[in-house]
Amino acid sequence: MWLWRKLYSVTTNFFNLLNIPEQFVIDLEKLNQHYQTIQKEIHPDRFASTNKNDQLQSVKKTAELNVAYQTLKSPLRRAEYLLHIHGLDMMHEKNTAVSQDFLMQQMEWREELETHKKNKASLEALSLNIQKEKKEILHLLPECFKKKNDLHEAIEMTRKLNFIEKIEQHISDALIEIE
Repeated sequence: MWLWRKLYSVTTNFFNLLNIPEQFVIDLEKLNQHYQTIQKEIHPDRFASTNKNDQLQSVKKTAELNVAYQTLKSPLRRAEYLLHIHGLDMMHEKNTAVSQDFLMQQMEWREELETHKKNKASLEALSLNIQKEKKEILHLLPECFKKKNDLHEAIEMTRKLNFIEKIEQHISDALIEIE
């Protein structure tokens, strides 16, 4: 479960907090600029000589800002957050299915990872193959989110992206182990 789900109510909108349009495709440079500007205003160092309540509020706002920034910066977390905003829980049993084709693809990638765990060239080739799939998903997701009345395709794409990021991490770990 992502940190934003644990800590913040649904009334806190990270897009509004960071003055970014509520959509999947965002300007990461603007996101960073807005984050830096707000961070300068609310940073706890600015409140070191104020009363304890103001200091505590600064710490809370800074923590919230950091979670918002990290959430919106990551395409996967941003997609999950958008689904959350629209009242869709990816962990709900009706939202856990992925296509048979993608299940087969997952099994093939995992088998290839296990088979070539010690072969750097094979792992790099697998990584490139997976990156192509990830790029395609990131290309399709914005259109899925534009269809706000039917976000089930966005759920499936986000679940795929989640799996891809996990296997990318496993490949990265295997490559580090080789070196």
